Amino acid sequence: MDEVKKQNDNSYIIQLDGLRFFAILSVMIGHWLQWQINRPFINGFPFGNGVTLFFVLSGFLITDILLKNKIKSVEISIPKSTLLKSFYARRVLRIFPLYFATILFLYFISYQNTRQVFPWLVTFTSNIYESIHNTFIGDFNHFWSLAVEEQFYLFWPWLIILIPTKHSEKIIIGLISLSILTKIYLFIYFPDKWMANSYFTLSCMHALGIGALISYWNIYRKDITTYFSSFSWVYTSILVYFSIHYIGFFYKLNWLHETIDNVLFALMSAIIINYASQNKFKGIAKYILENDFVVYSGKISYGLYVFHLFVPGFFWSYLSPKLGLGVSNKYTACVIFYLVSFVMAHISWKLMENPINNFKKYFPYLKAKK
Repeated sequence: MDEVKKQNDNSYIIQLDGLRFFAILSVMIGHWLQWQINRPFINGFPFGNGVTLFFVLSGFLITDILLKNKIKSVEISIPKSTLLKSFYARRVLRIFPLYFATILFLYFISYQNTRQVFPWLVTFTSNIYESIHNTFIGDFNHFWSLAVEEQFYLFWPWLIILIPTKHSEKIIIGLISLSILTKIYLFIYFPDKWMANSYFTLSCMHALGIGALISYWNIYRKDITTYFSSFSWVYTSILVYFSIHYIGFFYKLNWLHETIDNVLFALMSAIIINYASQNKFKGIAKYILENDFVVYSGKISYGLYVFHLFVPGFFWSYLSPKLGLGVSNKYTACVIFYLVSFVMAHISWKLMENPINNFKKYFPYLKAKK
C-alpha cells in the first residue's frame, strides 16, 4: 500500500492514509472484539466492511495511476508495455515480500493448517477455496481479500492500458454491474454459499470498480466529482447507508444484506474517498485523519492487516505466559492486540517493506513532458 499522491500535483494525500487506519481498525475490531459484545447496535455494525473501504481505495488509486500514466505514455511516445512492466514490478515489490515471508515462516513451523491450504495461499486463491467450500481457513481467513486484489491486478491494467480510453467508463460500469448481478445470482441460486457472495472475485469487483469510476471521473469528467465534493454529500451518504443497513439488520432482511448493503457501503466509501483525496476534511475530522499516529498506522496498514489475525494466538500462547501477563478484560486485550500488531508492522516496515520499496526506483512511472 503505497504512499498516496494527490491527484493534481503529486503531493501526499495525508487524509487517505488516515482512512486506511480506520479501515484496518474496523476489520480488527470485527475480528477481535465485536463477537464478544452482546449489544444489538454493536452486533449489527459493519466492521467487516473495512475491507470494502480498502477495495474502493485500491480501485481508486490503481486506476488513477494507470490512466494518468497512459496519458503520459502517449505524450512521450513510450510503449504501453513499459507501463505494464513498471506497474507489475512495483506491485510485486510491495505485496509479495511480506506476504510470502509470513506464509513460508508459518509453513516451516507447521502453524495450524498452513500445509493444508498452502497451495491456495501461495497462488492467491484462498478466496476461491472459501467460496467453494463455504468454510473458514483459520487464522489465514483474512488473506481472501489480498487474493481478490491480486486477481484484480492480473486483468485490470490490461483493460485500462490497452483498450481505448473512450471505452474505459463503459468497462468500469460494466464491471460494477456484473459484480452486482453476480451477488444477486449467488444469493438466489446458492443461498447457503454466503462466502461466495462475499469472497468470490466477481462478488467483490463492484467495490474496486466504484473506486475506479471515481478515478476516471476525476480525470475525464471532473464536473461529476466536483459536484460530489461537498461535505453535505459525505454526511448524506453516511446517514443513508447506516439507516438502510440497520433497517436490514433489525428487520432481518437477509436479501438486503447479501445483495445491496455492501454496494451501498462502497458508494458511501467512494464519496468519502473523493472528499478526502482533496484533503477537504476540516475541524475535528481533519485533526483525527491527520494525526501522526493515525497517519503512520495507515502507512503501515498492510503489515497490520497481514499480522492481525495471528496476534491473539501469539499473545495467549507465547507473550502472556512469558510475561506473566493475565488479561481478563476484552477491551484491554483488544488494545494489547493492536499494540502488538503495531510493533510487528512497524518492524516489518522498517526492516523489510520500506527497504524493498526503494527498489521501485528501478521501475519508475512515466513523467510527462515539461
